[in-house]
Amino acid sequence: MPSALKKSDDARIARPLRVLVPLIQDDLKHAKEAAARAGMPYYQAAGEKLLEAKSQVPYGEFRDWARRHFKLSDTQITYYMKFAAENVSVDTFSTISAMRRATQPGYGPRPSSQPWHEPVKQIIDRVDTETLNLKREELKRADERDAQRRLALQLIDIGYKVLARTLHPDKGGSRDAMARLNAVRNRLKQHA
Repeated sequence: MPSALKKSDDARIARPLRVLVPLIQDDLKHAKEAAARAGMPYYQAAGEKLLEAKSQVPYGEFRDWARRHFKLSDTQITYYMKFAAENVSVDTFSTISAMRRATQPGYGPRPSSQPWHEPVKQIIDRVDTETLNLKREELKRADERDAQRRLALQLIDIGYKVLARTLHPDKGGSRDAMARLNAVRNRLKQHA
């Protein structure tokens, strides 16, 4: 709406916020979808030009060349070129993700895509769920403290394993960071 309001617009009755919020959310959703659809011909054109450029760049150097000139990931480069190579109508897909879902089996979030998921799952499987599921009032105070202590130790182990995968010197971390992590884990275990 223009910044200079007409006098008749000032006299208009404003809609309640509970009415405006879903209307604004709907407008923003449609704007995002329209922007994605509007971008598809440009993604296809960029893919065509990337294919053309690939034939001129020495073998094995195209990805580096493309990353150097455009701030695109290897995945984006691949799918822009695939979109162009498949020569489908730009109206066929509303987004690159929609094109990937239609043309790539198994595309989408993977349940165990992170390397630390499996060790965490193994720890979770070892959790004594029967003890944890007992009602608090049924446990004696000593049993409750013991159950909380075991749970705290398991939680410390899970956190340690997740963080050690990134802080370990062999994984890009440093000796200082790993030493700090070990010290924190030991202190937490003493208090647990």
